[in-house]
Amino acid sequence: MKVLLISINAKYIHTNNAVRLLKANCDFPVDIFEYTIKDPIEKILKDIHDYNPDVLGFSCYIWNISLFITILEKLSLKDTKIIMGGPEVSYDATYFLNKYPVDIIIKGEGEVVFNQLLHSLAINSDLKDISSITYIEHDKVISNPIREITNLNNINLPYYYEDDIKHIGHKISYIESSRGCPYKCSYCLSSLEKTVRFFDVSKVKEAILYLMKNGSRIIKFLDRTFNANKNTLDLLDFIIKNNNSLTVFQFEITGDVLDPKIITYLNEFAPKGLFRFEIGIQSINEATNLLVDRFQDTKKLFSNIKQIQEGNTIDLHLDLIAGLPNEDIESFKHTFNEVFKLGAKELQLGFLKMLRGTKIRNEAEKYNYQFDSLPPYQITKNNVLSNEDIHIIHDVEHMLEIYHNKGYFREEMHKILLSKENVFDFLYSISNHFKAHNLAFSNYQIEDVYKNVFPLLNEQEIYLLKQDYLVRSKIKPKLFFDVIRDKKVKQIVFKRLANEFEFSLNELYKNGVIIEFHGEYFIIIYKNETSK
Repeated sequence: MKVLLISINAKYIHTNNAVRLLKANCDFPVDIFEYTIKDPIEKILKDIHDYNPDVLGFSCYIWNISLFITILEKLSLKDTKIIMGGPEVSYDATYFLNKYPVDIIIKGEGEVVFNQLLHSLAINSDLKDISSITYIEHDKVISNPIREITNLNNINLPYYYEDDIKHIGHKISYIESSRGCPYKCSYCLSSLEKTVRFFDVSKVKEAILYLMKNGSRIIKFLDRTFNANKNTLDLLDFIIKNNNSLTVFQFEITGDVLDPKIITYLNEFAPKGLFRFEIGIQSINEATNLLVDRFQDTKKLFSNIKQIQEGNTIDLHLDLIAGLPNEDIESFKHTFNEVFKLGAKELQLGFLKMLRGTKIRNEAEKYNYQFDSLPPYQITKNNVLSNEDIHIIHDVEHMLEIYHNKGYFREEMHKILLSKENVFDFLYSISNHFKAHNLAFSNYQIEDVYKNVFPLLNEQEIYLLKQDYLVRSKIKPKLFFDVIRDKKVKQIVFKRLANEFEFSLNELYKNGVIIEFHGEYFIIIYKNETSK
């Protein structure tokens, strides 16, 4: 029996563990074809037709489901059983079965089910005793209940394929130490899982060492709440003690329940940049959080984040969600401004997505939600946010990416933003300035990113950003300073510099820039050290 699994990733650097897990836990030979959303549909179709599988499986997420639907509608295979699995189809299986040419949908975890399913298909036996699947029999939809894997240590892990070794250093490595989430936030698919289960910590450590040995630069844990694991400190300590100064580790952390003792330990012993914590704050509106079944101690959360920031060793990524129930734009501004003041390296401003199967999607009418009918099902308005409000927040999000998250600046822009009484309104004013002057929101030059914001800054702030720009440049840059061009001044300054330091006049004229500010001269010299 020829079995083919198809993965379409959002980017080349991503690794699909799901299809690898199915293969690792299957008694039949399985081939995997892996693509990205940028690959032509025609190529994927040709590859599938040339392979001509007996069983064809799709790993479905919000970022690839539209592509898979297009593929399904264009496929012309005979006698091939088509299976869909993954979070996008798990909780609305009947919809996909009735609408598209698919035979079986696997719901939830598939490692055990997929193998059982192949055994049944191989001998054409009844599927009624296989849990976690939905299928059509005699024009009737049969939906067998989801059964979670009780003991995760009974499944084979997906990290050790020889064919993957050459790619490990060029992709993000994903790893699990647990499955499930102890929290039930109504907008999250993890809320639909019943229990939290853990992998044997020794197996997790073994996988970490293997990935590090083979050149992994980023290892990201897929755990919905990494610090729900009683072995949290043990794993972090293991990573610190085996640090290779190459690999960075990323975790999703629930910030208000993070033990301060762990933070103290990391601040003392973790090398700078080894760990990246992603903390979902979403909102600090207590009433809003309760409406989505989110019980958050914001005071404790902020205290823990500030303690992390004091250590200056952990890169912090904070998340917000715009559009949660009964949070109007003024409330969201307050949330945004208070969270930005925490000073995290990255602040992700996302929008509520009405994911299939979630409680919030089922309650959409309660809050008059309107949302896109196509993935990722992002909201466009609700009872307290108008379309215009959503557009304003989108504009702020765009400026947040350019002037904070993308890292175009060193420290000065962050300090400037933190100095503003209302960061949200300031970012919105930058967006309005862009629009009023037809400035490019994309495909811009780095010097444009700097100079486009100058009209909204005072003289001292502009000067600090100009210095920042000069310092970040590795070659003699395009300038927006009033550069000294007087030949006599340049001759005097460069000659004195050459006499006092070991620079040749030719090098200074070629690579040096002189600027004046408040009666003082500043000399910037760009040298290509690698050429020596």
